[in-house]
Amino acid sequence: MFEEANLRKRGKLASDFTPFGSAVGMMDGNSYNHSWKFPFLPCLISAAVGFILLMGISTLSDHRLPAPILLKDASSHPGAFIGERAYKHLERLTSIGPRVAGSYENEIRTVDLLMREIGFIKQFANAAHKITMDIQKPSGVMTPMTDGIDHNTIYHALANVVVKIEDKNSSHVNAESLLVNAHFDSVFGSPGASDNGVSVAVALEVLEVLTRRTEPTRHPVIFLFNGAEEKGMLGAHGFITQHPWAKQVGAFVNLDACGAGGREIVFQAGPGNSWLIKAYAAAAPYPFANIVAQEIFEAKLVPSDTDFKIFRDFGQIPGLDLAYFKNGYVYHTKYDDIQHVSLSSVQRAGDNLLALVSNLANSDWPSMRDSGEIVIFFDYLGLFMITFSNVSWHLLNITLITLAFYQSIAWVTLQDADSPSGRIGTVCKQVVFSCLTGVFQMLGAFFAAWLTVGVVTLAGFTMSWYSRPHVLIGLYGMPALAVALFVFLQVSAAQERALKSSFLMERVQFEGAKLNLTLIVLLTYMYGIRANVLLLLWLSSAIFGRWFLDKVYQRKTIDGGWLLLHFFSFAVPILQTLYLSDSVIALLVPISGRNGIHSNPDLLVAMVTVAFGLLIAAFLFPLVSLVRHARRILFLLMAGHLLVVLAVIFTPLGFPYSTGIVEAKPQRVQILHVERTFYESNGLVRRRESGYWLFGWDHHIKPELLAPLEPREGVKLVDESHCHTLPYCGLPYYFPYLKRIRSSYWAPAPQPLIYHPTRIELIDLKLTGVDKRSLTFTLTGPDHMTLMIWPISGVKLVGWSASKELPHADSFYTERPLYFVTYFYGVQPNTPYELTVTLEVPPSLSGKQVLEIAVTSHILHGHESMANEFANTLKKFPSWMYAHGWTATYSHWSF
Repeated sequence: MFEEANLRKRGKLASDFTPFGSAVGMMDGNSYNHSWKFPFLPCLISAAVGFILLMGISTLSDHRLPAPILLKDASSHPGAFIGERAYKHLERLTSIGPRVAGSYENEIRTVDLLMREIGFIKQFANAAHKITMDIQKPSGVMTPMTDGIDHNTIYHALANVVVKIEDKNSSHVNAESLLVNAHFDSVFGSPGASDNGVSVAVALEVLEVLTRRTEPTRHPVIFLFNGAEEKGMLGAHGFITQHPWAKQVGAFVNLDACGAGGREIVFQAGPGNSWLIKAYAAAAPYPFANIVAQEIFEAKLVPSDTDFKIFRDFGQIPGLDLAYFKNGYVYHTKYDDIQHVSLSSVQRAGDNLLALVSNLANSDWPSMRDSGEIVIFFDYLGLFMITFSNVSWHLLNITLITLAFYQSIAWVTLQDADSPSGRIGTVCKQVVFSCLTGVFQMLGAFFAAWLTVGVVTLAGFTMSWYSRPHVLIGLYGMPALAVALFVFLQVSAAQERALKSSFLMERVQFEGAKLNLTLIVLLTYMYGIRANVLLLLWLSSAIFGRWFLDKVYQRKTIDGGWLLLHFFSFAVPILQTLYLSDSVIALLVPISGRNGIHSNPDLLVAMVTVAFGLLIAAFLFPLVSLVRHARRILFLLMAGHLLVVLAVIFTPLGFPYSTGIVEAKPQRVQILHVERTFYESNGLVRRRESGYWLFGWDHHIKPELLAPLEPREGVKLVDESHCHTLPYCGLPYYFPYLKRIRSSYWAPAPQPLIYHPTRIELIDLKLTGVDKRSLTFTLTGPDHMTLMIWPISGVKLVGWSASKELPHADSFYTERPLYFVTYFYGVQPNTPYELTVTLEVPPSLSGKQVLEIAVTSHILHGHESMANEFANTLKKFPSWMYAHGWTATYSHWSF
């Protein structure tokens, strides 16, 4: 212990040597107080009130939606987005019902509806605009350009509705255009209100507002309403590779959804071209964008894709990807109806899109565009956007890392220099000790969460948080923080004996926490993780917040005001962390219900919960040193954890799923009524069988789920070894997701009614060289089919008539390549589809079997999609289960 007077004898207080931190630390009168601490209960109440206040602000920010503009008020809002008018579009669109690509509802009724709406908009447009409409029916082949996508697609006569608005008097015929894209098709059984009817409705209203303005836009704006996104983003591919207007597109805005209602987020931007996200930041009245969302999507934590990929990869065009993501429970289900889309949510999306399109369409676009440019962006509580370049990100990281190290080193050096000889070096050692303690706290917290996940899994209570994500706090957050606090308190006891001052100990622990954060920032910087902007916000608050606190209190007595000021010096990062964590959990939790069984969903959400908890608690732990009876916090945390565990075990709280039209959070169960036929090489049927194929979507898939179907024989897990002897295990996969074979069950069933049988026929065989053969086939069947082309070992596919490029081989079949090719048509062709494959055959296989082909079909619309008996059986499933399915076929041929 030393006195301020002793320091003054040296001429200055040590704190005067540096602008970053007081060397003296916190004083009570003229000396460190050895024993005085803040009382426990007032501190607990104050902390609880503070967190409730901050959580309230964060929640309000997340749920803040504008008041909708009604049609009766349209005259008083000239040039504004009219939410109710857009909602009327959505009502008319969803009244059609599910709009599966290829169905009458999608190809005819929806296209007619869109043309009528656009025709009406054109009728009342201002004379300054030239409006051109087009119905595109593209046909083509899409071969993936991105690794990890294994299917190729042949498509015929899709339905795209395209509208272009431009200056009627402009002489620039080929001026660069802005593309606004929204798909209007939906998945089987879903009204598709959010995915993606609301985007179509919003785009139609933006089109109407633009056409009624007296001033035309400087850049033409193209609205693409495409009709085949759910089939593999074919509508976007058909437009960008074939439509004459596609060459004029210089930037795009894509609208989609993986949830329902709430706020739409910019979750992909670029590639490069920072001017796009800067335009959004400048224009959007209700910004919501974060590079964290982009990096989550790029890490494939979201099991889906959007048309953004097509425009980026095939068009080489930069753009923005906007999507709804809240309430992902209803995504691709019958619950995705208009009741889950609020009028205020439509108004918000419309206001943002109208402002963004107006900004981009009327601004100068850079002549030089860098697709490799990296831009960092995020919003703060939905109030404003922050964007900066990659260079600025580098400078910010280097500056804050340098300042953090300098501040800590300067403080420790001056403390030891001004300390009595008996304590020289003690502060430095204790800061290092605190830094190491922080590492053990993190390891202990994550280990506690991992251990809890293991116990929960063994007890059979995984996903108990699925319907109620707040359960994660008590189930995984509390035990993790309790372990971290236990480690902290054990070390604090030893540190207090060494430092003989609770206030000095708090500062030492603070510096240790800051150094830990600095090292983490340094690691993320070295690995180029741009999402570390949240950590940078925490680090800047730690540096400048403590500097300000020390300046205010360098000659004052410690009191409750200091504690309050310290807490709220971190209010900015705490608010942003709460705000971001809510969005991340809201995204990840519903996804766990459709992410298969190959991973334990509890592990991911537990680790994310603990990571956010540790980040918030990191700079609050040192304050515990200033509170009496701090160990009581341990008991409170463990008591809270125990109460949640008991509730999970003994009450309905532990059941993952919930029912109800408004709050539906169902378990997804997909069941196909399948007919499988295996043919001899002479074309005769070798074996035919029928069954129910249960396809699992989450961690709770099990054969008992087929009980309502009353299978005639036992339900069996599909034998994975069949995948090596039959293309895709002899099952009619819609997309090549073979990794989910472990969640597939088969049960014998009555034969389904097949109104439109699938057949492949060899019509020509030619020898095109010594070792080459060309086989020509015709294919007939429904509008959704798949060809699995599987040459025999030693035989090589060297060409096919569908395109110049060879099809992409499936990543699972490495030793013997298999080609998964989907075939789709919007309008049935007049003649069977004809396909020629050219094979390179070694002489040893002359006269022998050279090729296996499996053909699958999926009947996804109309009365043919399922028999009445099957449809009625699906209704027997519990209300908390979304059981859906259709009729499918699988036929295997040898040539």
